[in-house]
Amino acid sequence: MNQRLFQLDQEWCMIHYPERPNGFAVMILGDHHQYVDEKNSFWDQHEARKKWIKDLTAKGYIVFYSNLYGANWGSGQAVELAGRLYQYVKRTEIINAKVHILAEGMGALVFKELYSRMENNIRGVVMLTPCLSLYELIQQEKEQKFFYKKLVKELAQSRGVKKEDFDPASLQSDKDYEVFKDIPIPLYIVQSYNVNRYKNQFPLIKDIYKHRLEKGFSTELFYVLPEKRYSLGLKFASYFSLHEKEL
Repeated sequence: MNQRLFQLDQEWCMIHYPERPNGFAVMILGDHHQYVDEKNSFWDQHEARKKWIKDLTAKGYIVFYSNLYGANWGSGQAVELAGRLYQYVKRTEIINAKVHILAEGMGALVFKELYSRMENNIRGVVMLTPCLSLYELIQQEKEQKFFYKKLVKELAQSRGVKKEDFDPASLQSDKDYEVFKDIPIPLYIVQSYNVNRYKNQFPLIKDIYKHRLEKGFSTELFYVLPEKRYSLGLKFASYFSLHEKEL
């Protein structure tokens, strides 16, 4: 698989190239543990995700993503860098200016803030087992002391605040997910049955799905079994292709 590593703001980024480009690109916004370093990336090392990228590039898509400062939890600097990454790829590669977004887990929080900057340059979004609300995640992790302390540490670091000076309540709002309800672009939510990290997000997904259907926004919700995850790359490509009729 033809790919290229490079740095923006000292953060490693990767582009995967198709043999036969179709002119469209997919920007991945990854989960909290999905690294990119000077040698490789989580997406290129993880068996299922590597298959997804192969499926997407086989259909002609350029696929690109960044480390985005690691566990950023939707921080301002991560959102800023994601926007810069898009501009860089648009400038250096031959692609249609309107890209697809594939956001997994924490990546949905980055997309939530990125949308207002890029709304005219996004075709559609696939969200895979998304974390839609920091408020709900914090409430969930409070039940497990170790995971809560780790999350608070990551939130503090991502916001440039000392852990002892950081108040998780400063980020909390029980309505912080509702922005997804009225984003007019096509939205495809893929929810895995066996994910516990974001289990408190399930009711929010259903609320968003119901609201969007009532409003007439293009929305799909798909539940996937663990053994079917390998086929998701083709499903992503098929969904993206539906929204390429208008250049």
